[in-house]
Amino acid sequence: MRHLFYLQQFFERLPSPAFIKDNKFRYVWINKEWKKTYELDDRKVIGKTDQKIFGNTISEKIESKVIKSKKNQEYEKEYKDKFFRVVVIPIRLGDGTYGVAGIEFDETKKYFNDLVLQANLKVSEIIRELLVSPLESKDFFVERLLDKVQEKMHLEKYALIKNDEIIKSFFPENVCLKAMTKEGIKEFSVNTVKYIVIPFDEYKVVINSSPIILKLTNYIVPLVLPKVENVLSKIENEARKKQYYTTMEKMVEAVISWKKEKLENFLQKVLEDIVQIIPEAEKGTVWLIKDGKYKCIAEVGYKDATKLEFPPEKTSYGQKIEEMIKEGYTVFEIEGAKDLVSTSPLAETFKKYGMFDPNFRPLLGVFKVGNSVIGNISIDNFSGISFSSESKKILEQYVKILSNFLEEYEI
Repeated sequence: MRHLFYLQQFFERLPSPAFIKDNKFRYVWINKEWKKTYELDDRKVIGKTDQKIFGNTISEKIESKVIKSKKNQEYEKEYKDKFFRVVVIPIRLGDGTYGVAGIEFDETKKYFNDLVLQANLKVSEIIRELLVSPLESKDFFVERLLDKVQEKMHLEKYALIKNDEIIKSFFPENVCLKAMTKEGIKEFSVNTVKYIVIPFDEYKVVINSSPIILKLTNYIVPLVLPKVENVLSKIENEARKKQYYTTMEKMVEAVISWKKEKLENFLQKVLEDIVQIIPEAEKGTVWLIKDGKYKCIAEVGYKDATKLEFPPEKTSYGQKIEEMIKEGYTVFEIEGAKDLVSTSPLAETFKKYGMFDPNFRPLLGVFKVGNSVIGNISIDNFSGISFSSESKKILEQYVKILSNFLEEYEI
């Protein structure tokens, strides 16, 4: 009988969950590790099946094969984000019938490492696939990447946010708004549902969360993010090159066409070029001081603005322009433009053109001949986006060229 004592000690101290079931798949014995893993004692387990305890019948199908074939079987199971490989063997019970004995090996670490490896390989494969075709923009690449991940890696839902703009979302808006407030990889809840926000570059991706997904995210993102950011960097560099060459081409065209056209036509063409080149630009105007008044010479997006003229003291931004000029600026962005135009003597005119929009942001370039201001160019957007340093440099170059050319004209 001593060997039975040793056998009992062995199974009780086995560092893996172990069990014995009868031919009706009812538990007749469980070891200490099984009780610890499932946080259940004998009273709640013995005499009951997995279906009764866990609502699961998968094990019964495998165990039925073991009893009928008298051969060992294996299957995998998941419990509270742990993954087990279960080895089940036939065992003869005291009443002469056959039941099953099983040992559950915790392979969570291996399973998790395999998932990380597979995810890394799949994302790398998706990126290579996307790089075969020309990438129009960073937004296009990121959205295509997420769509492919959704398709090939069974990502059910996601949201894509750029700065404070929702580009695409399968979630309610309040989920995206809360994600915008998070920094770093963070888990958060909205109406008891958990989500994960993943920030990179100027984007944030939101996905559904679970303990295993959160863990996977924290491991996978550092592996794949450098690859994604490398592509985004290449796309941005290509865009800058394209913008640079386009800018140079348009500037050369401007120099060549100077004096071949009427002043108004020339400035209209240059303004259209600038609005096209500067990414943040949506509309624009060119103003010259003629006969002691500001007159609109060219416009893009402001219908009939060329009919406008007014004294310098009634400018849209009051003393703001003079203050910036005194500080040495020739190109500058106007902060709080809506507040300035709404208090202007010409507020009603500016309201008609939508300038009371809180997202209205103008980038101004001032034309000077010597110490005298002879006009300005305004490049505007209504998206609340600040103009980049590159955009300001482009406008600055145009302002220098136009100021030199305007010096030859009697304004």
